[in-house]
Amino acid sequence: MPENISDGLNDKPQNGLNGLRHWRYDLRAGLQVALVSLPLSLGIAIASGAPPVTGLISAIIAGLVYPLLGGSYVTISGPAAGLAPALLAGMLTLGNGDLAVGYPLLLVAICLTGVVQIILPVFKVGEFAKMMPIAVMEGMLAAIGLMIIIKQIPALLGDLAAPSQSIPLAVMNIPRSFFAIEYDIFFIGAISLVLIFFLNKNKARWLGFIPAPLLVVCVGIVLGYLFQVDPKFLIKMPDNLMKDGFTLPDFATAWKNPDLWSRIIVVVVTLTLIDGLESLATVAAIDRIDPFQRRSDPNKTLRAMGVSNVLSSIAGGLTIIPGGIKSRANVDAGGRTLWANAYNAVFLIIFLWAGKDLIDRIPLATLAAVLIYVGWRLCEPRGWIKALAIGKEQFFLFAVTVTSVLTIDLLFGILIGIFTKALMLLYLQIPSFRYILTGQLSLRQLPNVLWAILRGLFANPVIRHKVFREDGQEEHSVYLSSSLCFNLLKLEKTLSDIPRNADVNLVMTLSARMVDHTTMEHLHYFQERCVQEGRKCQIQGLELFHRFSNHPLSAGLRDGRRHGQQEQISARQRSLLEVAKRYGLRFSPSVVSSLNEHNFIYLARGSEKEESNIISGPYQCCEIKIFDYKFTDMPQYFRDTRHTMIAIKVNGSGINIPNCVMEPDHYVAKSLVEYRDIHLADDRHFPNRYHLRGEDEEGIRNFFTPDLIRFFEAHPQFYMEARDSHILAFRVDRDLEDIDSIRVLFSFADVISRICVPAKEEVKLNFEFTKK
Repeated sequence: MPENISDGLNDKPQNGLNGLRHWRYDLRAGLQVALVSLPLSLGIAIASGAPPVTGLISAIIAGLVYPLLGGSYVTISGPAAGLAPALLAGMLTLGNGDLAVGYPLLLVAICLTGVVQIILPVFKVGEFAKMMPIAVMEGMLAAIGLMIIIKQIPALLGDLAAPSQSIPLAVMNIPRSFFAIEYDIFFIGAISLVLIFFLNKNKARWLGFIPAPLLVVCVGIVLGYLFQVDPKFLIKMPDNLMKDGFTLPDFATAWKNPDLWSRIIVVVVTLTLIDGLESLATVAAIDRIDPFQRRSDPNKTLRAMGVSNVLSSIAGGLTIIPGGIKSRANVDAGGRTLWANAYNAVFLIIFLWAGKDLIDRIPLATLAAVLIYVGWRLCEPRGWIKALAIGKEQFFLFAVTVTSVLTIDLLFGILIGIFTKALMLLYLQIPSFRYILTGQLSLRQLPNVLWAILRGLFANPVIRHKVFREDGQEEHSVYLSSSLCFNLLKLEKTLSDIPRNADVNLVMTLSARMVDHTTMEHLHYFQERCVQEGRKCQIQGLELFHRFSNHPLSAGLRDGRRHGQQEQISARQRSLLEVAKRYGLRFSPSVVSSLNEHNFIYLARGSEKEESNIISGPYQCCEIKIFDYKFTDMPQYFRDTRHTMIAIKVNGSGINIPNCVMEPDHYVAKSLVEYRDIHLADDRHFPNRYHLRGEDEEGIRNFFTPDLIRFFEAHPQFYMEARDSHILAFRVDRDLEDIDSIRVLFSFADVISRICVPAKEEVKLNFEFTKK
């Protein structure tokens, strides 16, 4: 029997031997991931300048090793497009422009990178990734996306010239590629490019069974047959995989040539930094969409990557990191544990053994199109817009990192981004020159002030940590000074030492001059974890900071003038304020990060979840909250999703409210936790418009009274979810409800009140929207 929601969220699947009992889910997900991984692995190997088969070797080794060592749960490891530019640059550097010479030497660097990654977790270095400024990390990924696109344009046009060693040179050579265009190859590449963008924007349900990259590759193979493409424009797999498919690291040449040592060290440092940062960032992002809300161990993950990289390099494979696209495919397919990696590897072995001749027919232009799409996902305009929305300083850091990576290289681009962040934090906290001119700050005092600000970038932000006990409940109050990315680890250490059953109160004291976006992200993540564990977590004092934007997680600089200021609200917010007053409810226009306190399945979807324009308070026999909700469901969709929702908590209910989900037709969302379909036999029209799922069939039948069914018949586009006496509802065909139509949400609350209020406590319920 399928698991219900309570079982799904409380009995969380684990890795290791216990995870094998989820084999049905992981096997199905492994097949789906393998269908995505096959074309991606081939394309990433080609983009890295390596033989195509090495991409599959890497994916297979990662799949077989990662389940035994990994510290995550649903991430899929293997070769990743994010490291392709670094691998290609390293190969060209070590081989003096000759890929054939550079590849065995690159394998040496990959092996040493793995050794370093095995050693680093001993010193808990995985935690240091949290200190990386978010704008720098996202800028690095955007720059990698642009590098992938630029490098794949020649292959898309049919130009087989050797790759350029730098991005500026590659850009200058693009006109030459247009002069060398092969029109039949470009036609295949262009069709593949248009098709993969179209398929990934299309939400058709059948695409859940046929991954877009695989479908595009199949179309490319058909077009290759129709155009009788020259074999030089197709993938070339070894005739004998066991004999010719493996390349050994050239340790002898590397050892005998001291001139190579410095270059190998630079490649190792670059791969270690980028591999570690991208791995930990990807794992953290995938944790957020894990329906079981499990948290990965960064040091364990780093060690698993190290072992995988050593074994991959010995077999001639590429660097291995968790992949965002493949991991998302795993989550969407219902994967539950790391065993999905192993099943993915087994299916790849089968594909490689049975379909080698078919793989040989894949056009290089088609794989270039797939990689251009992957690059686009890393650098699409939405990422730039998001950085600007969080704050102009975030956009500046993002742009500086992108520019530095493209014009210099990955390693120095990241270091320049970090250095720029440090300079920006100093500049924002340094007193204005007018303090010197007006005598409020003397030149003699200035050096001490500057030193205090510089030291504050890295000083422990925790000023005091006090423990209170009341009615048997323990509360920890943590008093903070300036909290920045560079001192985040010290704050993290204090928070991690707090017992898992204690409430937490974080207080920004008067000595806190600034809190940056990276820290705000981390504090929000900590709040989410507290909510999931059933404890309270509050952050006090942020209202005295000047926030750099309206984003709920933007940076803030202390501004004493903000105390007592009225918040400016829009025309819609003024109308909502009037609605709240009319019903005797509270109204807050603030934008806050959604914490999903009641574990609603819908609110667990996506990322960047925000609530705003909140109307709340007692209504009839319930507590209600009507709010505007926004989230981004990535990487499948390209835009924000917005709805006006109502959340209801029933007080003193005379009826059991069963856990269930009701979705309108054509809106059935695939979730990890499965339910049994419930058919209300006494109303034959209801199942045709809605899908109702749950476990307690009798309770659901009692809850769905004729009155509630009539309401949903009158409003056929409602989504409703009930969990632990809390109800969430909204209309899926509406974006944000306008002021006139918001009365429908109050009418829904009226119906719920009439269902749940005990008969002896009947109250007068109003269905109409009352006007003054």
